[in-house]
Amino acid sequence: MSKVRIGIIGAGEITRKHLDVIADIGWIEAVGITSRTRSKAEHLAQEYGIPVCSDDVESLIEEVRPDALMVLVSVEQTYQLVTKLIPYRLPLFLEKPPGLIPDQTKALAELAQEHSVQTMVGFNRRYYSVFRKGLDVIRDKGPLLGISVDGHERFWKIKDSLSDTKRSNWIYANSTHTIDLLRFFGGEPSNIHAVAHNYIEKNGDQFAAIMDLDSGAIGRYNAHWYSPGGWSTVLYGDGVTVEFKPLESGTWTDNQFETHEIKPDDVDQKFKPGFYEQMKAFGEMIINGNLTWPGQDLASSYRTIQLAEKVSVRE
Repeated sequence: MSKVRIGIIGAGEITRKHLDVIADIGWIEAVGITSRTRSKAEHLAQEYGIPVCSDDVESLIEEVRPDALMVLVSVEQTYQLVTKLIPYRLPLFLEKPPGLIPDQTKALAELAQEHSVQTMVGFNRRYYSVFRKGLDVIRDKGPLLGISVDGHERFWKIKDSLSDTKRSNWIYANSTHTIDLLRFFGGEPSNIHAVAHNYIEKNGDQFAAIMDLDSGAIGRYNAHWYSPGGWSTVLYGDGVTVEFKPLESGTWTDNQFETHEIKPDDVDQKFKPGFYEQMKAFGEMIINGNLTWPGQDLASSYRTIQLAEKVSVRE
């Protein structure tokens, strides 16, 4: 089997995490890299044995003729760059969010459909092994009855380091990681009842929502950005409760109130959690032309963005 050849765009720390996984998988290889800061790209090329370091995206595509591209740039750059890349008709992986406002993600999804481009958006938590195992525990006893997601952001610690654009759109730039879990675990939402307040941030920093999910479960989202806390998720089933707090670890409690540990797979301990299975799914999408669940393309990720928009609307 010939290797899947990928061109890398971006040379930040997240790129290193992806390259660690690519090196371990073996049947995927990075054949070229480019970045706005060439010295960073050159450093990663030398460290990971990437044969070509290009000055820009156009040169990268021309020089290495990759099977696909990974867009690993800052959130402020993603929309404009992906708009330029889609007409090349190469399969694309891009870190979330695709756009900093809903209309940008919608426009990218429509452009990808117009050009028949396969895409994958990096919601890596969908590939957590503890999530898969936790769902198995629930389903072994019966249906998923409810899901509760807490998405507290500890915003006072990071707000001054963010650009004005990123700060005012943080619900899309970062909170969609937790909001997406409602769709991942419970399916598509309907009958959404949401309340949002703004204590400091003009676009809101306190959010609460309840909704129906098409699995039959009740979904709840809760976030207070200026209150100590973190990200967590609780799944409710028939005689069993599964908790992820923090998200990377899990426990389940039976109806005798005994608690059991959910251990992550080795790859989620060796690499950034979710990245290994996510990369495999991207490689398989390139080979087969289809992205299977739980992966999200641009159209699916837009539905998560729409949910974030509904959660954050202040009456």
